[in-house]
Amino acid sequence: MRRARVLATLVLVALCLSAMPGGVGASTVTTPNGTWTAYPGQSTTNQASVQQPINSDGSSNFKANGKTVIPIKFALAQGTGGFAFESIYSDNTTVDDGGNPAGGRCFTGTGADHYNDCSFLSWSSATPLTFSQVAELSAVYAFSDGDCAGGSLRWTVRLNDGGTNRNLDIHYQPGTGGIGLQTCATGTSGANLIGSTDQIYVTQAFNGTHSFPSPYNNTYADAVAQLGSLPVVGMTLIIDSGWGANGDQVVHLTSATVGVAGAAAYTQTFTPQPGSAVSAVCPTQSASIMITKVDGSPSGEVNEPLTVQPQDNNGLFRIVDCKYMYNLATSSLSGVGTYTVKATIGSSTFTVASFDLK
Repeated sequence: MRRARVLATLVLVALCLSAMPGGVGASTVTTPNGTWTAYPGQSTTNQASVQQPINSDGSSNFKANGKTVIPIKFALAQGTGGFAFESIYSDNTTVDDGGNPAGGRCFTGTGADHYNDCSFLSWSSATPLTFSQVAELSAVYAFSDGDCAGGSLRWTVRLNDGGTNRNLDIHYQPGTGGIGLQTCATGTSGANLIGSTDQIYVTQAFNGTHSFPSPYNNTYADAVAQLGSLPVVGMTLIIDSGWGANGDQVVHLTSATVGVAGAAAYTQTFTPQPGSAVSAVCPTQSASIMITKVDGSPSGEVNEPLTVQPQDNNGLFRIVDCKYMYNLATSSLSGVGTYTVKATIGSSTFTVASFDLK
């Protein structure tokens, strides 16, 4: 997230806050045939706008007077952001992507820069099925950063192999070239990977209990001949490598489809909701405040009069007339200089203001 530092102003700015662990988290869509689980789910867009008595032109400089109280007040608007499907590599905390027998394969990280180290979309069928009944695995996608490399983008089908869950990975990139240099196979966006004659089925996890022409990559025919009768535990579309042009992979997912053949045949397609325009909301969540001194050199002349009124001291914005409000006492600060104000709503922390004491 980019944070703009503006000297000699107290201005609230519009910010887009993406889904983070503990915030939006995973979102689910349940149908009669099963359940889609998307991580991190769709983001929430928050937009804040400053209210009087702070000047709308951002020329708010206050006296560094022990009796001064700075009223910080802002309105909130919210909307639905896009579905974040992104991977930024880091070696941090993990979350089970639904396709890993041991769990915890996706790196999510603990800091704001690592919230989206893994994105995935899992399908869990409401009825039992075997791998041979899986008739379609497809996704309409486009990379805006990076490409298919390091094993993602891929589908992972988790199979119960004699009581042990094992992963069958189905890659969108061919098996040639260095692992960090691989690119998406031509024509695979929107294509059904089931039945592919390309060697994109990674059967390595099943070596020792089954026999394949190649110890690593095989075709669909090779995989279904050995694994077709195994029960399906779950299916996951995943990106988690983080080997893009800038160390990132960013995929714009238009849709994903799972098809099942047999007596109870069905086709299920997941389509992310489009982002919505923000609209004014009356806050209901508590918001905490954090003040940081940026430097000790204020700029500009004092243009805000001394204000004396009851101060807030519990670290939480009050909700007044459907707006967040905090009376900040300058006596709680460390003298002249430039300060930033941050607000935390849920698990999201963002900079909302900057002001000078002179």
